[in-house]
Amino acid sequence: MFYLQYVSEVVIGAPYAVTADLMDHFKVDVVCHGQTPIMPDVDGADPYAEPKKRNKFKLLDSGCELTTQMIIERIISHRLTYESRNKKKQDKELKILAMLERENSG
Repeated sequence: MFYLQYVSEVVIGAPYAVTADLMDHFKVDVVCHGQTPIMPDVDGADPYAEPKKRNKFKLLDSGCELTTQMIIERIISHRLTYESRNKKKQDKELKILAMLERENSG
């Protein structure tokens, strides 16, 4: 099932734990979290306790198994391949620049 709903505002730099003050100040109607595990706040508390208490918390399923962590792990595991590819590309571009400089100076 695909569901799309527009939002009126996204709070940039919001604290990890959603507090009553934050919800009241921004007049929050709903707080959403994806299907990744919910990590406790530094004090061990549920960061979504307040929205859950107000029945304004929703879990969302994106329908995609790919997570940010998986992307990071792929990049790290393929780092040497990326570096090698980029080094070859850089060397090729430097050779072309040197050739163009020789042609322009001679």
